Amino acid sequence: MNRTTPPLPDPSVLLVLPDLSGGGAERTSLNVRQKLCGQGRNVRLALLEARGEYLDLVSPDDYVLPSSRPLRGLARLCPPDSPQRALAQIPLLMGLLRREAPDVLMSSMADVTLPLALAFAWMPGRRRATRWIAREGNNTRVVIERAFPNPRLRRPVEKLIRWAYRSADVCLAISPGVAQGLVDHYDVDPKRIRIIANPVDLEGVRAGAVTPLTVNLPPRFIVGVGRLAYQKGFDLLIDAFSQLDDPGLDLVLVGSGPEEAALKARAEALGLGKRVHFPGFVEHPSAILARAEIFCLSSRWEGFGHVIVEAMASGCPVVVTDCEYGPADIVQQGENGILVAPDSSDALAAGLKQLLLRPDEAKRLATRALVRAEDFSVDTIAASYWDLFAETEASP
Repeated sequence: MNRTTPPLPDPSVLLVLPDLSGGGAERTSLNVRQKLCGQGRNVRLALLEARGEYLDLVSPDDYVLPSSRPLRGLARLCPPDSPQRALAQIPLLMGLLRREAPDVLMSSMADVTLPLALAFAWMPGRRRATRWIAREGNNTRVVIERAFPNPRLRRPVEKLIRWAYRSADVCLAISPGVAQGLVDHYDVDPKRIRIIANPVDLEGVRAGAVTPLTVNLPPRFIVGVGRLAYQKGFDLLIDAFSQLDDPGLDLVLVGSGPEEAALKARAEALGLGKRVHFPGFVEHPSAILARAEIFCLSSRWEGFGHVIVEAMASGCPVVVTDCEYGPADIVQQGENGILVAPDSSDALAAGLKQLLLRPDEAKRLATRALVRAEDFSVDTIAASYWDLFAETEASP
């Protein structure tokens, strides 16, 4: 009589985020969870705080929160990205671990990964039962350097981050550059690193591209999309735009963030106040991307560059900085987009002029970019995530 080994049950998976602010980690978690839950997988979402631009995309039944309201309130009183908030999050995470008891847990971003490592350290029994995946979606070295410019304060933080990433069963990087950064700066064993790009809801992007606009836009424009923060380099993009000799062309910067007032002042100082537009955060920017002459990513650093793929899928030609990390893993120079040197308004201006003066080339790149975008479909990427979730059990 032939006996077959029964298949192992699917693992229960918990995706932990600080909140649902409008970034790549949040979009990735929502897209992966929706796709896998649609396939009958047990994937849950945990938030340390119920806030953020993407919160309206889910119902209260789609996520869990730490049960202690007083502790959640205490964490909210602490400054964002501060040591005090990280410490306040430790008991919240311990409570989540006890209550949810996941087989697999994935943390996203260092500001969750570090307190989670400390929570696990105080719960060795739970640590042995749960396989922990620490997802890294940004250039953490640069983020920490900017948050702690004083080397004496930065060194202990870097040591803690190094310990946290080395404590995880797997470190998940969203691009080869991010993976190399974990090896070079945090001594993570390359054998414990996996690389999975961000998924993009291509069907949603294409459907959104043909929907009516919800904001007023000029007839012709270049577009940038992202948080209005130093990382995204919109100051460089405004300076590059000022070099273009095309008075019929405007610039649209989609997003919100701490540098909005400074960027508006910069545009005014350059005499571009009426030609640089700030429509704010837009939940689905594909309708804007599809109508733009060029999409420009001007970032000083990235982890991946999610919006690049959205622009490609919208049929918009792209000019992007070759920054650390991610854009060069998406865009092949001259094949499906233009890569330019980072942190240079002159380089951005040259790339934009190249496509504005050669519309046939812009059309060719946009057509090939549509094909490239398929590599980042939710179906493809969610399957890779499930393979990762279903790998070996937690470390002893």
